[in-house]
Amino acid sequence: MDTQPSNPCIRCGKQRIVVKTWKEYSGTSLITCTTMTCPDPACQAIVDRKLAAQKEKKEATERDREQRRVFAKGVKVQSIKI
Repeated sequence: MDTQPSNPCIRCGKQRIVVKTWKEYSGTSLITCTTMTCPDPACQAIVDRKLAAQKEKKEATERDREQRRVFAKGVKVQSIKI
C-alpha cells in the first residue's frame, strides 16, 4: 500500500502535492526525501516568504546570542582606582 498521509498546507489547508522525491545515503541508511508544496502557487509564495522571515529572525537571534557570549567571555572585571 502506497498511501500518502495527510499533509495540509499550513496557510490554506489544501492537501499538499509532491514536487520532487529523491534517495540519499546517510552513513549506511538509505533515506527517501520528498519536497512538497501547496497546489496554489500564490499561497505557496506567501508561505515561502513567511518561512524565510522566520528563518532570518532565528538566525539573527542566534548571531546576537553568540555575540553576547563572546563579549561576556572577553570582558574582565577591573578594579577602578580613584
